[in-house]
Amino acid sequence: MRWNEIGWNVARCLFGLCLIGLTLSVVIQFDGNHPPEAVEAAADLTGALNRSGFMNPLLIISLLTGGAALMVDRSSPIGLLLVAPAITVIALFHYFLTGSYVWGSIWPIWWAALAWHYRHVFARLWQPSGD
Repeated sequence: MRWNEIGWNVARCLFGLCLIGLTLSVVIQFDGNHPPEAVEAAADLTGALNRSGFMNPLLIISLLTGGAALMVDRSSPIGLLLVAPAITVIALFHYFLTGSYVWGSIWPIWWAALAWHYRHVFARLWQPSGD
């Protein structure tokens, strides 16, 4: 195995483990609700999401499923597709509501790097069908 492949495998597995670990910590520490936010606008949004009753389970399921899929090379592209909406929301949440640009940038950059690595798989989505 080449060093390049090892690096991509480490990046993929770490991304999956981070998604699983952070999601499980929210489930365990905060009973599946968003953690309290210091910024009022962010607290308003997370409060609304907590009260909705369906967004938090949806986020938890998609992040856990996508993170688990990322742990296996063969299922990594579907894992990236499953976590893409949540990663986008997390990034925009931190950009516009909390002002935490570094924390908001880590996840989409990491996701984009992995998506670029698997671009050969995603390229098939835009190929015309062989009718």
